[in-house]
Amino acid sequence: MDANVQQLVEREIKRWQSERAARVDSHQGELPLYDVITLSNQFGSQGHAVCRRLGEVLGIPVYDREIVEHIATNKHVRVLTVETIDQRAYGGIDDHIAALFRERNFDQSDYMQALVSTVLALWHHGPCVLIGRGASHIVPRAHALSVRTVSNLDDRVRVVREREKLDDNAAALRKLHRTDAERNAFSHRYFGCDIDAPDTYDLVVNTSYLPAETAADVIVAAYRRKFRRDGAETSKAT
Repeated sequence: MDANVQQLVEREIKRWQSERAARVDSHQGELPLYDVITLSNQFGSQGHAVCRRLGEVLGIPVYDREIVEHIATNKHVRVLTVETIDQRAYGGIDDHIAALFRERNFDQSDYMQALVSTVLALWHHGPCVLIGRGASHIVPRAHALSVRTVSNLDDRVRVVREREKLDDNAAALRKLHRTDAERNAFSHRYFGCDIDAPDTYDLVVNTSYLPAETAADVIVAAYRRKFRRDGAETSKAT
């Protein structure tokens, strides 16, 4: 998995470098602020399947929690990631990080600093889907559709058991409870909030009743409506 993540990140860095060169050549004036989807995935709720569909329909990259974590914990990669955004974005990122830590109950650790700068750099690269790692608390709400996928416990147990190739439902349930506890602890430690609180999100989608493809279509419609897009997923300068 680590090798695959590294390859994905390297591929993205090459794409960012190419796009940055094109932006410099075009002498764009105003710095664009892009609109993204941040998705918090209840373990076993098929959030990754939903996000794959989102990426396909909108034609934008999907950065899952492993990719964000890899960049945030690898200083060399993080530096490359930041260096591929527009020079004018540097100051904006620094200002936003300072505001987040000043105005909200954010943990003051070095890891949190790295995570925030990583998510903001990904945001500044263009429209995308950001899965997990508190992205909905980091990207300004004016530029993010914040979504959580959930599903019924029985369905989550079935999905986890099949995906993880576990022996029985009891093992899947233990895995669910452990992962839920870890994710909620992460949310409380770094962002001071309950990951399951519905008022944290613009939209909560239950995949027990909406299949992944339908759930993605609902999210796409909300994304386009919130940011007044007509279906062409182009950047929006503000």
